[in-house]
Amino acid sequence: MREPPGEQTRYPLRAVIRQTGLSADALRAWERRYGAVQPTRTSGGQRLYSVHDVERLILLKRATTAGHSIGEIARLDRETLERLVARSASSPGPKPLATAVDAVVREALVAAEALDVVGLERLLRRGALALGSAVFIDEALPRFLRTIGEQWHRGEVTPAHEHLASQTARRVLTWVTMAYDAPADAPRIIVGTPARELHELGAMLAVAAAAGEGWRPVYLGPDLPAADIAAAAEQIGARAVALSLVHGDGKATLRQLEEIARLLPESTTLIAGGVAAVRLERMLADTRILVLRDLESLRAVLRERRSAPPVAAD
Repeated sequence: MREPPGEQTRYPLRAVIRQTGLSADALRAWERRYGAVQPTRTSGGQRLYSVHDVERLILLKRATTAGHSIGEIARLDRETLERLVARSASSPGPKPLATAVDAVVREALVAAEALDVVGLERLLRRGALALGSAVFIDEALPRFLRTIGEQWHRGEVTPAHEHLASQTARRVLTWVTMAYDAPADAPRIIVGTPARELHELGAMLAVAAAAGEGWRPVYLGPDLPAADIAAAAEQIGARAVALSLVHGDGKATLRQLEEIARLLPESTTLIAGGVAAVRLERMLADTRILVLRDLESLRAVLRERRSAPPVAAD
């Protein structure tokens, strides 16, 4: 019998630790003592977790962070857990998760300003483990990069500080992405930036987010012509193409996107994100190109498309 969508991808323990922010000991206790999830095992005894297992663990982590006892909530169904987390998020007073994100960003900025590359990488890795990869990728790391960029533009830090922050972020994003182990038949997504777009951190964030959603991302890097992007997508049978646009120059960028859309099969979802894509949103309204404003929206689209029929590769 075919497994339902979202159950085909299985994650090893190390990937779940990074996604959820839970320690290995906590995961074992939640499974054995409380029955929170029931991972499968390989013939060698390695625990493997489904996408739904990971999503459930993230909800449980958020609920316990808000003060609920794991013993009381471990066996609640997903809908009840989501309501519980939503109520906790809307209640007055400081939010533990938001406070934790603030702390990671604040400490990372201090390390960057001191040009402490070792300390910065250690802090960011620790932040990914503590917050869980989704919160780290969607909230903490973008806020850190945005803040250091704003400080650079105001003259509060030098280009050296900004470059150190960017290079360290690249290494940490690669480290986070490498933790995922999607099967060979997982849906594939091409990620990169079009020609003359050299800013690649947004694309690397999209790679990490896609890996976390059970996709096999193929990262092409920055500054690629439209024809090459489309050809790569066709070669691997990509189900989606995601492009990051930060410094796009209007009509020229629009022409590139339209060319890529023309070259791709209709079954391949074409996604554009970043501040330049948002500026073009109205002009792209009548096209097949999806303009997404944040990584949360990207995750939602990828979850929906994960169950779509595969595209045949050459």
